[in-house]
Amino acid sequence: MFFREGLARIGKFSTPHGDIETPTVMPVINPNLNFLTKEELKSIGVQAVITNSYIIKRTASLEQDALKHGVHRLINFDGPIMTDSGTFQSYVYGDIEYGNKEIVQFQKDIGSDIITILDIFTKPQDSYEQAKAAVYETSRRLQEVNTPDSIIAGPIQGSIYPDLRRESARLMSEASYLPIGGVVPLLESYRYSDLVNIIINSKLNSDFSKPVHLFGGGHPMFFAFSVLLGVDIFDSASYIKYAKDNRVLYTEGTRNLKEIRDFPEWSPLFNKYSPVELIKADEKTRLKLLSLHNLKAIFNEITEIKERIYENTLYQYVEEKSMAHPALYRAYLEMLDHNLEPFWNISLKSPLYFFNSSTYKNTFIKRLVKFTEDYISNGKKTVLVSYRQWRHGFPVSDDILRSYETTDYNFLIEWNDIFIPMELENTYPVSQMVPSGVLDKIYRDDYIAWLKSINNDISFYDPSITGSEKIRNYSHSKINEVFHLQFKARKNLFVNSDKIIKSKATGHIRNIKRGEKIIATMRNDGFLTLSIYGGKLLNDMLDFPASRVIVTDDSGEFNSQGYNVFFKFVEDCDREIIAGNDVMVTSASGDLYAVGHATVSGKEMGFYRNGIAVKVHEGINKL
Repeated sequence: MFFREGLARIGKFSTPHGDIETPTVMPVINPNLNFLTKEELKSIGVQAVITNSYIIKRTASLEQDALKHGVHRLINFDGPIMTDSGTFQSYVYGDIEYGNKEIVQFQKDIGSDIITILDIFTKPQDSYEQAKAAVYETSRRLQEVNTPDSIIAGPIQGSIYPDLRRESARLMSEASYLPIGGVVPLLESYRYSDLVNIIINSKLNSDFSKPVHLFGGGHPMFFAFSVLLGVDIFDSASYIKYAKDNRVLYTEGTRNLKEIRDFPEWSPLFNKYSPVELIKADEKTRLKLLSLHNLKAIFNEITEIKERIYENTLYQYVEEKSMAHPALYRAYLEMLDHNLEPFWNISLKSPLYFFNSSTYKNTFIKRLVKFTEDYISNGKKTVLVSYRQWRHGFPVSDDILRSYETTDYNFLIEWNDIFIPMELENTYPVSQMVPSGVLDKIYRDDYIAWLKSINNDISFYDPSITGSEKIRNYSHSKINEVFHLQFKARKNLFVNSDKIIKSKATGHIRNIKRGEKIIATMRNDGFLTLSIYGGKLLNDMLDFPASRVIVTDDSGEFNSQGYNVFFKFVEDCDREIIAGNDVMVTSASGDLYAVGHATVSGKEMGFYRNGIAVKVHEGINKL
């Protein structure tokens, strides 16, 4: 099972020369200029490299050596090697002298692990018709060489046209490896907003089970953005290009060797060479040492990104990185404008950091706002409870609680200048938020105006609205509203006779029981974990196939005993499943086998064939 956050994932990709853990970077190795040993590369974290089969083939001595001994011996690397086809050289210098079939067969003959077709490079300035022709010609070339006995890379093209990127992604998903091509000119000109659109349109329309590679995306400044949007692998020639220009690479940019005082502590050059000594060294020595430093900077960023995915803070990291350059900030805002909600977990292990008005576009807040819209659309009077009256982080006051329980009004509490259902006071990210205190009165006023456009019977809380008799119970309303948010349901799962057990230490809801049977447990993130009994109640309530993963009969017998669901046994599922949310595991006829939480979204689940699809809490045999 891989770790994930949004579209980012820590995964594993198998090749004839070993597995590659992603995300990672493949350093570009020029077969004519190979001065780093495999031991030096691996000590930095290099798992796989990329080299150019076109350069090898057009150089007689290299071609003979590669055909006789293989590409691994040629460049002295025993791990996975990907070979490019000459497409980029074709873009830079014009047509090359080899055809698609010929260059693909050559890559097979020299033992490449990942073979790239000779695709048609699309430039940002290409007309729509030019880009469209390139997409279909690249697809045709994939068809003529795609074989199950090789890992074939089919680049996704389409220039800056979203529909062409989507079409190319669908067509190229027949390949076993999916590079996103034609992006180097955009990277070189800091057109990161265009890159965000290209990556999203490519990723969301390709086969999720296959690695996505950003061709030429070798600068660490944009790694975190790319990984969050679903890129698994990068290649980089920047480490040596910068070294040739005496430029020292850092995760946030480059500096001139002549203008730095010392190397950072993480550098392999720290306490071994000073910048002055390196300037005075011979060119070959300087090139090698600066290349090692630059590669270390690249892999430092990859290590940080992996750690961020593991601890669920990659989104926060991207927010931080977005302030490093205006072009990155524009890309960040562009990313927020896309609907990536289905791919984000129901909650994260980390708190939500609230910075400013741009945070309102965060997926978790968008979910809250959409739910609030539905919540107040019932035509009932809506009461707004201000910060001063509610006090975020404290239990609801007795006065407000009394007013709530003696009326049937909608109660909204103020939270970061927006208003959300009071019942969600403990649900992620409401009580798991770290505020900046930078508020926006204009946004608040606009939000209230928006609420009034949905329900015009809105006013601020006044204790005088309190009724004389209790007509509802806040705790029961709370668990049902959390249920509605979590499972997109309109009916109530819980009834007033259900027993709510609270923590003696905190007063927070822990278990909900019907008789002696536990229906659900409320987690620390404020969402519900269903018992198998709760799953049975839900299975009887929700229309098929909502919140369900449908498995084969053989798998169902296994899952009913409490064992996990594997992807290869999934026959179908609700496409609206949110990653990390509880689901029911059923047969095609709706018989319940188990309950558990989905490891990926419903939109992804049908693509994977290896690994765990649902981590089962309980099987039906426990009932």
